[in-house]
Amino acid sequence: MTPRINFENDRSHNLAADEMRANNRKLVNAEIFVRQSDTQRFSTTLSDLSVSGFKMNCCTSLDFEKLVFITLPRLQTLAAHIRWVQYHDYGCEFTVPLHPAVLDHIVAGLR
Repeated sequence: MTPRINFENDRSHNLAADEMRANNRKLVNAEIFVRQSDTQRFSTTLSDLSVSGFKMNCCTSLDFEKLVFITLPRLQTLAAHIRWVQYHDYGCEFTVPLHPAVLDHIVAGLR
């Protein structure tokens, strides 16, 4: 399991994250729905997506210790762990990686 990192005050993390990234990300700009176990669903913006995870911009504070559940258009709800946060950007890792064909299908539907 990857450790959770708070990059709130570290603007240099983007380069380090890109170097450590295990999978190529697809840039998107889509509205998705997010919730945690003790919250109601709310909308936020998905900014990138890969088979292993995603980045979202979320103005609501989320609990690092709890899973996040995202709902993408025309797809079941997916669970993920929060791995890092920088201001309103959250980097998350899926509990079960996406199949590459599923990723391509999702990205095509979001564009």
